[in-house]
Formats: sequence, C-alpha cells, structure tokens
Amino acid sequence: MILIVATLVGVLSASLGGGDLRRIAALPLRHLWVVWVAILAQIVVFGLLVQVLPEGLTNALHLVTYGFALSFLWLNRHLPGAAAIGVGAACNLAAISANGGVMPASPGAWQRAGFDKIPELQAANSHVLDDPKLAFLGDVFAVPEAWPLSNVFSLGDIVIALAATYLAHRWCRSPRTSNAWPAPVAADIVAAPVTAIPA
Repeated sequence: MILIVATLVGVLSASLGGGDLRRIAALPLRHLWVVWVAILAQIVVFGLLVQVLPEGLTNALHLVTYGFALSFLWLNRHLPGAAAIGVGAACNLAAISANGGVMPASPGAWQRAGFDKIPELQAANSHVLDDPKLAFLGDVFAVPEAWPLSNVFSLGDIVIALAATYLAHRWCRSPRTSNAWPAPVAADIVAAPVTAIPA
C-alpha cells in the first residue's frame, strides 16, 4: 500500500512542475491487462485468502505476481523510467526468491511500523526471518506506527516510486514546441517555388 501511495504522490507532483496530468491517459502502454492481473492477484492472495491458502502456495503466488509485473515492464521498456522501475522490481524479486517467496523484513523496521502487534498471517508477504538472504534488499525501512499508512518498505520500493515519478514528470511535461510554428522540413524547402528577383 505504501508503495502505491508514494507512487501516486510522485505522479501527481508532476503538475507542480507545470506538467499536464491529462497526458497520462495517452501513455502508450502495451498489454495493460498483465499488470492488472499482478495487482488483483496480490489483493486477492494477501488481502482475502492469506489465512486460507497454504503458506507454500501463497509464497509461490507471490513470485508469480512479480513475474507478471516484470513481463509488463519488459513489454513497455520503451517508456522513460521503465528500465529503472524494472531494476527496483528485480531487487524485490531477488530478495523474495532468495527467501522462498517471502520478502525478508528487518526486526527494527518491523517493530517501528507496529507490525510486532499484528498477527503474522496478516502480513504474509513480508516476515522477520531467522536467517534472511539478501537482507539488505528486504523491507529494512519503515513508516512509523504513529504515522498514517505505517508500513515497511524496501530499497526496491524506493527505486520504483522514484522511477515512476520520473516517468510522470517526463511524460506530462508540455512539448517545447507546442506553441511554436512547426519548423520547415527539407522536402518543403526543396519543393518551394523559386521566385526570380527583379534586376
């Protein structure tokens, strides 16, 4: 949730720099359904079925959702910032894959976010593990419990949010020539009639 909110704030901030947020609707996204599958799967698995599904299946589905997300990024690699978003997602996927489908969380971040008071099953996609692999790529940062939307987040999440913000600012920025006359092209110059200059 915190990643979604941070990304949304970053996108909306494009308007502060004079960008036109309406241009977001014109993003040439390819195969948008792929990312919606990933998002809906995460909502269903971790929001509705986390206490019903076996832990192994939950962890496997977690990896599958990241596979869909990375596929979507690859299909849209032509967009500015897409490569950086992919790097952030790959960092998260590396940490999750190295720990059997679970994102490792640092005990300090977990406690600062107030997750030590939450049943483990309610935060099944992130755990404090006894012997985490690639722990530095895990959820080592936290929004404090006293703040709205308290949660833990990773370095990959930060990269994703910053890259999405960059994408929004680049795409929403008004074209420099939007209010200027179009420059003549070479073909127009060659085809233009030649008028003789009187002596």
